[in-house]
Amino acid sequence: MRRVDPGSTRALPRGLLVAAVLLLGARGASALYEKHNPSQPWSLVAWVPLEQAEALSRERHLPILYYFSADWCAPCHIMERDVFNNDYAARGINARYIPVKLKDRREEEGVNLPAVQALIKAHSVSGFPSFAVVGVDGKRLRLKQGYGGYTSILQFLLIPTPSD
Repeated sequence: MRRVDPGSTRALPRGLLVAAVLLLGARGASALYEKHNPSQPWSLVAWVPLEQAEALSRERHLPILYYFSADWCAPCHIMERDVFNNDYAARGINARYIPVKLKDRREEEGVNLPAVQALIKAHSVSGFPSFAVVGVDGKRLRLKQGYGGYTSILQFLLIPTPSD
């Protein structure tokens, strides 16, 4: 029979295995919780509910900025962090537009809310992120699809040019 030296680290791998299993279980539980309780991304933009947008647009004489996104859209998350969480950009959006955030839910739920689907169709949104600027009269002024970087979005949203 072999004797194990009391100073041996032979029991160490078993402890590491137990720790690894516990950490993996905690990570799985965390992912499951986040799936059922998604965190809302922080934003400095004062998003307006879709139902209130047209009335506010007429009242304040500001165009509506429809922002189309999806939970699975990686460029949307990057843009939200870079643009909507930027004080300068958010102040500009809040001052110039009635901002409305619309989420595509087709992948997650198989269908969108009818009002969201109608706007996606009306503005020919074929990718995310997308923006539609709609005047007080209800006519689309500009459309931008995709995220070309912070400067590109600022130029589209805050410094309109004749080519837009």
